[in-house]
Order: sequence, then structure tokens, then C-alpha cells
Amino acid sequence: MYSWNFHVLWEYRIVFFHGALVTVQLTLLSVGFALGLGLLVGIARLSKSAWASAPAAAYVEFLRDTPLLVQMIWVFYCFPILTTIKLTAFWASVLAISIHMSAYVGEVFRAGITSIERGQTEAAKVLGMRYSQIMRHIVLPQAVRRMLPPFVNQFADILKLTSLASMLAVSELLHSSNNLIINTFRPLEVYSFLAVAYFVLIYPVAFAARRAEVYLARRI
Repeated sequence: MYSWNFHVLWEYRIVFFHGALVTVQLTLLSVGFALGLGLLVGIARLSKSAWASAPAAAYVEFLRDTPLLVQMIWVFYCFPILTTIKLTAFWASVLAISIHMSAYVGEVFRAGITSIERGQTEAAKVLGMRYSQIMRHIVLPQAVRRMLPPFVNQFADILKLTSLASMLAVSELLHSSNNLIINTFRPLEVYSFLAVAYFVLIYPVAFAARRAEVYLARRI
């Protein structure tokens, strides 16, 4: 019979705390960059110019049809060779996750923008408003409300994907846990606690997404 010993987790609590902190940092930075890049991708996808929409469509398809882990390894090992810009494992992970998730975020932006009634944009054009003004004052304020639930879901997905950064030796939760197992030889306790830790981090985000979806469904 296996003898459980969770006391070791308390002894190494600082390791989990540091790993959780790195995971949150990875998530927040990736979310910020993915939102900014995703907005550009979404607008480009809606462009009437094939010079903008076609590359944006190819960008989305390529990133969605290739594994994030492969993209992450490519950014860490190949990007510095091609650009002479050296990235730490942490920033390579942030860049790879941001670029990967921008494809999904861009589709969310595209769907949200196209959900706004075309008559509103046509009326704005009649009033002499420019495209940038229409997007900023009419379309985006309404679309963001509809895009909020899928955005929160993407936030939860990014939080889960940060575990892949352990492959580049980033000291997030999974990598910190693996190192702890090497020192303590307590894999069952560590991995059990790791699952609970991810649940504690992700469940509030998933719950917020469901509540936002229900709330907005009543108002839209």
C-alpha cells in the first residue's frame, strides 16, 4: 500500500507559489499581446482588400492547424537564428502563446464584428463617418459585449497552455512540480496537488465566462 505524505507539499510551498506566480505572469502577458494582435488579425480578415484578408486567413489557418508546442520550440530555437534577437525561455513562451492564440482571438473579433447589424454601419457612412470612427464608436463597443464570453474562455485556454512552457524549462507550475518530484520522490502527492492548483486558477475564469454568457444573453 502506498503511504501518502502531503506534509512535503507544505515544506516546499514556496516552490508552488513561485510556479503559480510565473504561470499567472505568462498568462497575463500572453492575453495582452494576443488581444492586440488578434484585433489586427480580425480587422484584416474583414478587409475588402485581398492583400489584407488573404494573408490574415492564411495566418489563422496555419496557426490553428499546427501544434503550439512545435511553434514554441521554433520560436525559442529558430527565431533567434533568423533575427539575431535572443529570447529567454520565458519570453519565447509568451511570444509563441500570444501568436498562437491571436489566431483564435482574431476569429472571435471577426465573429463579433460581423454580428453587428449592417444597417448601423451604412447609416454611419451616410453621416460621413470614417471607417476608423465607425469601428471605434459604433461597432466595437457593441461587439465587445458579445465577444466577452468567448474572450474569457480564451483566457482560460491560455492559462492551461502555459503548462507547455515547461518544455522550455520555464519555472511555471508544471516544471516546478517536476523538479520537486526529483527532490522528494513523491509524484502522487505533487501531481495531485498540481491538478488542484490548476483547478483553483482556472475555475474562477471558467465560472466568470459562464456567468457573463448568461448575463449578456439576457441583455442582447
